[in-house]
Amino acid sequence: MFKPKLEWLQDRLHLILVTFVRRRFRPVGGGDKRVCPGLLDISNTELITANVPFQSKFDHPSQAPQLISTPLHQGKSDIIFSGFSPPLPSHYPGRYHHTVSTLIHGRLNMSFLWSTKKASDLTVSHILTMDSEDSIINSLSSIDPVQIPEGYIRPPASVANVWKVFSPQPLTPEQLQDMFITWDSSSETRWLAYPIYHPPQRKTPPFILHNRLYHLNAVEWAASAMEMSAISVPVVYLVSLC
Repeated sequence: MFKPKLEWLQDRLHLILVTFVRRRFRPVGGGDKRVCPGLLDISNTELITANVPFQSKFDHPSQAPQLISTPLHQGKSDIIFSGFSPPLPSHYPGRYHHTVSTLIHGRLNMSFLWSTKKASDLTVSHILTMDSEDSIINSLSSIDPVQIPEGYIRPPASVANVWKVFSPQPLTPEQLQDMFITWDSSSETRWLAYPIYHPPQRKTPPFILHNRLYHLNAVEWAASAMEMSAISVPVVYLVSLC
């Protein structure tokens, strides 16, 4: 049976991190939500929304592989497996890290960063903090346009710009006033960013649930990223050949 080695997964995660540091990610005009509909369109694939009970045993050799691409955890899935021997659990132990992403258009307050630099001299793209206990934010990023014109130079903090803030909790108007000298708009998104990897929450669910039944999201409990989830598809192909 094909089993990807941990070193193989780590190599790909390191590649993703290097890509992030070198800012080689490609933003999508209109948001990442357009990626999946776009892929369905160019592949002439029809998306059918329906409730499908998993009651088959998938034992016939001609049965096409069945892929489950959703977290099988409490509050994240309502899938119920029935008629399987041995029985399959509907949920696996584990929790996800809660993160709040806030986009703000405004002028950054340098005193919030405890920086002696002039705002006109600050043109960094990312500001990270490791002091998670005392800081209200985890990171602060300057957002560049999706379509970058020729000769584009990132504006300094003295100019109003779009900033992305990751924080453990929603930011209050008072906190925004501390972070920005002026701001005129904000947009907040709460999401479960990645699994909590600390014991006892970290327990990797099985990738192979049953004969020809595969759980793609199990890979994110080894290393979580959208790009890591894409690794599941070639793994399923290799496993199905065994």
